Amino acid sequence: MPSENIKVAVRVRGFNDREKALNSKCMVEMNGNTTTIRNPDPNAGEAEKRFAFDYSYWSFDGFKVEPNGYLAPDGPKSRYCDQKRVFNDLGVGILNNAFEGYNSSIFAYGQTGSGKSYSIIGTPANKGLVPLVCGQIFDMIESKKKESPEDQFEVTFSMIEIYNEIVRDLLSSKGAFDRKGLQLHEKPGRGFHIVEKDLKPTPVNSYSTIEKLMEQGNKNKSIAETKMNATSSRAHTIVELVFKQTFKKDGNEMQRVSVINLVDLAGSERQSKTGASGDTLKEGIAINLSLTSLGNVIGALASQNSGKTVRVPYRDSTLTKLLMNALGGNSKTVMVAAISPSDNNYAETVSTLRYADRAKQIKTNAKVNEDPKDKLIRELQDEISKLKAGGVTMIGGISADLSKKEYERAKREMEENIKRQLEESEKQMERLKESYEQRLAEAMSKAKELDNQNINEKAKICPHLSNINIDPMLTGSLKHLLEYPEGRNLLVIGAADGVDIQIYGLGVSDRHAGISWENGEFFVEPYLNSRVMKNGKQHEEKFQLNNFDRLVFGASLYYIFINPTKFDQDSEQFIINQVTTITVEKIQKEIAQESGLISDGFDKRDPDELQCINELIDLMPMVEEANQMSILMDKKMRYDLMILNPIVMGDPHSKPKPVILVKKFGTTLEWIWYSDRFLDRKALMSDYYLDYKEDAKINNPKYKEFDPFIDAPDMPVMIGVGLVEPKCILHRIPLSDNPKVFDYSKKLSGSLHVDLMPCDKQGIIFENIEKSIIQNPEKNLNELYFLVRINNVKCLSTRYKKIFCQYKCFGEEQFTMTDAGGDTNNPNISHQRMISYSKVDPNILKYYSTFPLFIQVFGVQISSMNESNKMTTRQWFDKERSEKNNSVEKLREEVNRLQLDLDRTKKKLKNVETLLDFAEKKKKKKIRVDYVRECILSNNPEIMTKLYELVNKLNDKD
Repeated sequence: MPSENIKVAVRVRGFNDREKALNSKCMVEMNGNTTTIRNPDPNAGEAEKRFAFDYSYWSFDGFKVEPNGYLAPDGPKSRYCDQKRVFNDLGVGILNNAFEGYNSSIFAYGQTGSGKSYSIIGTPANKGLVPLVCGQIFDMIESKKKESPEDQFEVTFSMIEIYNEIVRDLLSSKGAFDRKGLQLHEKPGRGFHIVEKDLKPTPVNSYSTIEKLMEQGNKNKSIAETKMNATSSRAHTIVELVFKQTFKKDGNEMQRVSVINLVDLAGSERQSKTGASGDTLKEGIAINLSLTSLGNVIGALASQNSGKTVRVPYRDSTLTKLLMNALGGNSKTVMVAAISPSDNNYAETVSTLRYADRAKQIKTNAKVNEDPKDKLIRELQDEISKLKAGGVTMIGGISADLSKKEYERAKREMEENIKRQLEESEKQMERLKESYEQRLAEAMSKAKELDNQNINEKAKICPHLSNINIDPMLTGSLKHLLEYPEGRNLLVIGAADGVDIQIYGLGVSDRHAGISWENGEFFVEPYLNSRVMKNGKQHEEKFQLNNFDRLVFGASLYYIFINPTKFDQDSEQFIINQVTTITVEKIQKEIAQESGLISDGFDKRDPDELQCINELIDLMPMVEEANQMSILMDKKMRYDLMILNPIVMGDPHSKPKPVILVKKFGTTLEWIWYSDRFLDRKALMSDYYLDYKEDAKINNPKYKEFDPFIDAPDMPVMIGVGLVEPKCILHRIPLSDNPKVFDYSKKLSGSLHVDLMPCDKQGIIFENIEKSIIQNPEKNLNELYFLVRINNVKCLSTRYKKIFCQYKCFGEEQFTMTDAGGDTNNPNISHQRMISYSKVDPNILKYYSTFPLFIQVFGVQISSMNESNKMTTRQWFDKERSEKNNSVEKLREEVNRLQLDLDRTKKKLKNVETLLDFAEKKKKKKIRVDYVRECILSNNPEIMTKLYELVNKLNDKD
């Protein structure tokens, strides 16, 4: 068959709750197959970009919600694209290709939250491509059987995940948690595939069976995510259907095999870029190599199809190895690019559209996979014979130039390779001979076991805890039934084997909490040193559970409590609707509000502030996980979230940003990490922690050279920033200033001595200031030259050395750095630099008359050890929490005292008001001062009665 281009569909979703709160603007428009995106920056050179694709799906608005929850076009004129249309355009073609014997692939690409998983997986009410394709294939099989009863059809199902270059079998309770993962093997004519002894696809004969398997896969994925401290948005999920048809053709029994790959790729944002500096690249560790490699493969294939000769780097990642056929080989392939409509995601959306635009240039060469069945068996028999006989020949072919050690190693590698190929070929041979009915019966037996354990059905009538996952597709995949053995009213939840409810995750103790049943109500009692939160508030004492309470165990295990017995029998849909409104984001907002990080009404703030708060909320669980890893590994590190003032960033156009304050217990060392730096470090910490769990000694040499929990002590840190008002230089008036330097918390940390000296274009300072002064710069200043002098720095703290400054002026992209001082906290910098503007325009005038010159001060920290540095990390955290609680208690006592004083004052004022009202009522023009004083000082009702009598007797002469 001739080659054909990959089909590309772009789908835009509606605004989510966060974008609505930000009052986001829709930057995307679709007309036919054209997708247009407008730049939200009015000063941008290019106002809009246009892209043409095979399909442009508008799912932004124009829909109605049907009674069953399905989102359908709202009327015949609506352009809303629903799940049925996506399936009809893409899924039906995939199925038709499969019955014709072609391999097919669909993969979804886009940033996290763009709607990738909605198109591929969907929701119970709005099924995506995977469930619709899996369901429809059996309907088509039944139709084919009626046409040709003698034909045989086989379908097998597998579900794998790629996380950090490791492949895991999600249908295997053991394989999902295997850090080594499944082995990949390359075979001529087949490309890269997973070794069959590791991954055994499950025979299926109905969609209901596939549905149960997918539930099992999602459950294993959720458990693995918490147990291995992984993040679902960084993982790729691949569902594979292998469809075999056996039929008679020209007297021969033929077999047609089609492979359908449905791929949900990881979120595309925050990927490490080639050439970027940072810890990830410095250590040679790729956090998410796969998407970078996929981009390189797509770029290379697009270049190939334009006539260029380039190497396609399939081997650079596990993902690209497995997608080799889908992207450039024997497959008919569709890409679904999911995008956000919001102006806040403009850069990510443009990146996705460019990615998709390159992908549409790729051509694949699909062919019908059809051969006589006995030919397949014969070929495998020949291959097995050759492998058994050929081992000696291959080993004999090793070069004689090798040393004995190298020879033995090469011989061993060849023997292992031959053994692996032989085992795989023999497995394939056995499976061809084994009847499909036998394998199906075995699979159905296992499915029946799952039926007997069907927790989802039991949960409809039994009180339980249901998980809430940051990936909505995994929410509800774990349910823990609160069933009490006879004679008991307590269940223990924790990480240890043998507890009643076993959960995994950072900060989860072996025996974390007890859940008791008392008088028809449920209670949770946190155990010692166990973090348990309810509706955003941490509890250390026993508390009662109510329906839809949100619970957090450990660092970031989220659950909701559901007690169906408290509802009517017909309340199932109501419970589902309630649960779908509860997200990790909403739970984190509760925690942030309770902790004081954000205040009530935060969602009504300025959009920039709201965006900053949203980013802070996203980081909260990861910061808590980092702290838990520090405690468990006794790293003596603490991580705290804070919002960095734009002034500290040295850029007048900066917006508030969430950052992480990093502290080393027992020392004065601290650092500030921006979110991208922290996210890369957090992923490396997780790898470190998993190695630690396997071997607490951590013998891996890479951790001796680089510890992801901490920065090097000799790395410069920001001490603070000083502001110099440069407006005077527009009038050619020199300035000598000693600006104060304030740190990230706005505390005074030192001062600078700075001069701004107007000069001519040769750098010569004007001697006669009166003659050089310009009264009206807007009219008379045509060119501007001045010297920036930073003479010295005075730092209040003695814990810094090698101090230097950096700054940038208008029009400069890079900071200018001064030389570093010596081992003193008060160095003489002696920096001088000339700033030149040969032509002064209104932008220069506006900048220097509006914004200060930001001078950032950096230094290297001098580490000093605290006497208490022998304390463990947990003891440090407990000590700080205790001090904070004591401080809070003292504040509470002070507030209570002030409240009492206020109440007394209010009462005294009330007494005075009452006395004055009485006097006025009695038409008294005067009242004696000593009566008023007595009224203020007394709280005795009898004295007040006496005062009323005295006032009543007053006359105007008194």
